[in-house]
Amino acid sequence: MITILTTTEHEFRIKEIISGVDRLNELVQISLDAASPRKGDKVLYVEASGIHATIDWFDTEPPYMFPSVDLTENNLLALLFYKIGNEQQAFHYLSESDSLYTHLLLATKLKFGYEIETEESSDLSGHNKAILHHYGNLSPRISFNELRQCYADALQRASGNAIRSYTAKHYLNLLLDAQLFDETIAASKSFLKEAESKAAQIALWIQWCTASYKNLRVPYDSDTLKTILVKQEECIQYLQLHELHLNAALLAMEACDVANFLGDFPLAKEYINMAIKTFKEEGAMEFLGEAGLKKAHLLYHWSKNGSPQYYKAAINAFQDTLKVFKKDAYPDYFAEIQHSLALIYSEIPAPPDEKPMWTAFCASAFKEALTFYTKELYPYERAMVCHNYATALMDFPPAKLHNNHEKAHELLEEALQIRTAEKYPTERALTLLNQLELCWLMHNSDEKEEEKRLRSMRAKAEEIKSLVTDGHLLNRAKEQLEKLEKLKTII
Repeated sequence: MITILTTTEHEFRIKEIISGVDRLNELVQISLDAASPRKGDKVLYVEASGIHATIDWFDTEPPYMFPSVDLTENNLLALLFYKIGNEQQAFHYLSESDSLYTHLLLATKLKFGYEIETEESSDLSGHNKAILHHYGNLSPRISFNELRQCYADALQRASGNAIRSYTAKHYLNLLLDAQLFDETIAASKSFLKEAESKAAQIALWIQWCTASYKNLRVPYDSDTLKTILVKQEECIQYLQLHELHLNAALLAMEACDVANFLGDFPLAKEYINMAIKTFKEEGAMEFLGEAGLKKAHLLYHWSKNGSPQYYKAAINAFQDTLKVFKKDAYPDYFAEIQHSLALIYSEIPAPPDEKPMWTAFCASAFKEALTFYTKELYPYERAMVCHNYATALMDFPPAKLHNNHEKAHELLEEALQIRTAEKYPTERALTLLNQLELCWLMHNSDEKEEEKRLRSMRAKAEEIKSLVTDGHLLNRAKEQLEKLEKLKTII
């Protein structure tokens, strides 16, 4: 719905214009009361000085700022149809000679990612120039530093605090995209001091929340986490109150992680369930898949940390995401989910009579993941899956058709080919340690093979000492060497 706020002087004329287009009055309301727009409505102001578009603080439209234009039938209808989302009809009311035409054309190109010619934007300055260079499809693109300078110029030229805050919001987006999180946090606090409206303040606080969330590092400081969470909750409540449910759900996904880092699992679950519910209602399927993955990983995390009752819930959550991330359309997500499911199948506590079923599921999921993660395209991920599959095989019950330990050894050897000492020393050390554990379980056909394996095990344990400085890993290598020495004495 669009609300036109106006005065008695213009009310009759506007109604006459609206009534001249079939059923347009069903999408537009005219009001003399500034408090009358419903939450979520788009607003146009019509006053003596003309038609003014309002600032869109929460990204429901491209961030292009239309200048004020004279109140004419064509100008009003063009802006109304643009805000409705019928750009083709909007252009029906304008000719290239109209002052509004160029602005409507640039905003439409920005919205749909159409190419913008350099000369089309050459006359622009301030906010719109920065916005087109930031989000528009221009060629050649200017450098990051040039774009920063564009924003600096726009902030300096801003004709009021509202426009300055709006430009600042998108400048903070630029810093976020560049992963300059410390700078984003500092800049957002500075801009917040100038923000006048509640909408402007919330828009800038959301940027602060996202930068603060992305800037978190282990070990997490609980006071910092609590500060972020309080501000996230304030922003989420404002967005929900103003029926900006998608925006609220996206922020709730970040709040879920912060609550999880704090160890507040019920609250984390509440946030992610809220996000999932919203994405379902809005039909935002890709967001729904992302939120479902986050919930699944959350449940898996809690399963591994003292709450095994959540293993089956995690399985169900991962399987739900496969309804969105299907193999043909999203092979990368599909492979990631299969790997996660394989890990759960290998870890879930199960009675002996159920164990064969879970191991079959586990092997199948690992094989699906390995089909996608080839050594040529995804070497790091393939080595990780090979390593984890081998570790799972070590605990499988004996198989009838093949030797699980031999299969595990082959997988670990493949992982070691990728996890070289130069590229991945820590990962190589972990793989070597698991290979040492496996060697103790493997059968030696004769004395000669046994001696060969013991020499190999000793070399692997010694290699670990040259790869890492981590005390825990070094102690595990030391324990292996001590076991080998005891065995040597016995032999």
